[in-house]
Amino acid sequence: MSELRNPWQLLYRVYRHVQPVLEREFAAWYKRAQAIPNPELRKQAQDSMDSKKFHCQGGCVYAAQVIPHVETIVPLIVAYQTISDYLDNLCDRSTSLDPQDFRQLHVSMQDALTPGAPLRDYYLYREDKDDGGFLAGLVQTCQQHVAQLPAYEKIQAKILEFSCLYSDLQVYKHIAPHLREDHLLTWWDQYKDRYHDLHWQEFAAVTGSTIGIFALFCLATDPDVGEEQIQTVSEAYFPWLCGLHILLDYLIDLEEDKMGGDLNFVSYYDSERIATERLKLFIKQAKASVKRLPNPAFHRMIVDGLVAFYLADRKVNRSQPHIYTIARQLLKQAKGLPSVLFYVNSLLVRR
Repeated sequence: MSELRNPWQLLYRVYRHVQPVLEREFAAWYKRAQAIPNPELRKQAQDSMDSKKFHCQGGCVYAAQVIPHVETIVPLIVAYQTISDYLDNLCDRSTSLDPQDFRQLHVSMQDALTPGAPLRDYYLYREDKDDGGFLAGLVQTCQQHVAQLPAYEKIQAKILEFSCLYSDLQVYKHIAPHLREDHLLTWWDQYKDRYHDLHWQEFAAVTGSTIGIFALFCLATDPDVGEEQIQTVSEAYFPWLCGLHILLDYLIDLEEDKMGGDLNFVSYYDSERIATERLKLFIKQAKASVKRLPNPAFHRMIVDGLVAFYLADRKVNRSQPHIYTIARQLLKQAKGLPSVLFYVNSLLVRR
């Protein structure tokens, strides 16, 4: 992986090399989404791509480390993230509350990471089925591209572990509201000794991020990558960078979720002070852990970029004082030129 030392260099690579491939791939999948025969599946596919394109944009930043592999990494990240966002809509906004249905849908995410795995009937437990090959096409595209990564066999087990945890979360958080918390707490019981520094809702948030998988995709472009590097990257992202990513996402949605009665992991903190302290801890730990990674400057910019991107959202304003107060303190902690630059760039992207 080529070294990235400053935000100007990162933004140049993103806009010069990554963005054109991203736009091409995203447009192709959007066209396929528009052609889905079933109206409900078509609606959820299009809605997910309309509202969550920034997930693909953020994920593809990782490809800036590995420009010679951009034609493998960017299509892979776009396809995998599109599966994630599409299934999130199917579980959150569609016609089912059936955990068996959610589990079957998400098997596609592990099949996508397993070259040669046969396709299955991912819509087995729901009435809406005919997507014209949309989900199967995404799965096969991922399979094709992970098979091209020189060291994929070395990192596949860890990637599948993260993917399975992600799928577990999607099942438990989308079932009937009165069952969600009990299932999430029972799930947490399996992991609380291993992640004793986390609160239960923080662990759940960590599992909801795909960026650890994207970091490992890029690591797999190096045929000589060692087990120690894989472990170091995995431990930095899971829990600290992945947790920061999703907790910031929940922070900016705090008031919106409260009004809508939706699950929000930041709401489980006992006070605004504790929420601020915990989020500051995630920033601190993320910054400390990336010092040990290959290409540490890049991963440090990811931390700065996450804080800047989410706190540049329109929902962070004085009309929502709880969010605004926490956001101001977090931005102070992520101080420095990179944070300012990424904040300005994020304002342009988001607005």
